[in-house]
Amino acid sequence: MSPSSRLSIALAAGILAAFVTIALVETAGHTVFPAPPGLDYSNPDALRHYVTALPLGAKLFVLAAWLFGTIDGVFVACLINKGRYGLCAGVVGGLVLAATIANLMFIPHPVWLAGAGIIGIPLAAFLVTRLMPHLLRPA
Repeated sequence: MSPSSRLSIALAAGILAAFVTIALVETAGHTVFPAPPGLDYSNPDALRHYVTALPLGAKLFVLAAWLFGTIDGVFVACLINKGRYGLCAGVVGGLVLAATIANLMFIPHPVWLAGAGIIGIPLAAFLVTRLMPHLLRPA
C-alpha cells in the first residue's frame, strides 16, 4: 500500500474513531443526566438556561467526550500510520478542536469547560504522539 493511501486510511479511521467515541460518551452522559422533557434545542435562551443549570457531572461528561475522543482518534490514526504521529495528531486533534470550538460558539458553556477543552484537546493529541513509540515497542 502506498504511503499516501495508508495516511488517508489512517486519518479517516482516526477521525471516525474520534467522533464515534465523542458520540458514545456524550450519549452516556445524556443517559445519566437526561434533558428535561420538551426542551427546545432550537431556542437559544432555553438552551442557555438548560446548560447553565446542568450539574457538574454532566459538564464533566462533555469534557471527557472531547478528551477521550481525541485520544482514541489520534491513537487509531497513529496505529494505522506508524511513524507519522505528528501529522496524525495534528489532523485528528485539529478537527476535534475545530468541532469543539464550533460547539462552543453555538451552545453556551461555562468558561472553565471551554478553556479545558481548548487546552486539553491539543494536549491530549500531543501526549498520544509521545506515548505511541512506547506503546508500539515489541515486548
